[in-house]
Amino acid sequence: MLDLDLVYRLQRADSAAYAELCDRFGPRLHGFAASRLAGDGEIARDAMVQALVDAVRNIRRFNPRKATFSAWLYGIARRQIGLAQRRQRRKGSVPASAQISIHSLSDLPASENVADDLANRLDAKQQVALLAESLTALELEVLNLHCVEELSMKEIGRVIGRSEAGVESVLYRARQKARERLAAYAD
Repeated sequence: MLDLDLVYRLQRADSAAYAELCDRFGPRLHGFAASRLAGDGEIARDAMVQALVDAVRNIRRFNPRKATFSAWLYGIARRQIGLAQRRQRRKGSVPASAQISIHSLSDLPASENVADDLANRLDAKQQVALLAESLTALELEVLNLHCVEELSMKEIGRVIGRSEAGVESVLYRARQKARERLAAYAD
């Protein structure tokens, strides 16, 4: 009901509702976008902002009988992420997340554990890269929507255009592949 109240206030152009939309859903949509855009925070932020703008523009099209507000928003974000991915492929540039400016080198911690911290980050990135190699884009997306974004099977189904049973099947395969791949990595 909290979401429906927000929807009704957005439909009435309540300025406080815009701020609430950004506060409640902005960080989650940004995280979702960043996970799909190779951690590129700047492009993820652009996709998140455009998704929120599109949601406000099209709020009258939202139908609570067809989807939850959350699922509807993630569907909009998914389209914006797809557009951003296509733009990235056309550009063929190095993602901002992989770039380091010369000025930021002085901001690195002067810790004795820098090597350990770096090794841990690299290990985590390798594990994520292994998962990205072994899972299809759909499996990775469903795993993220379920485990990170905590959407229900029904909500995920609305986002990706599949039935609940179809989502459960994709999630089962994704978990199975992830377990196998990470177990092989640990050996």
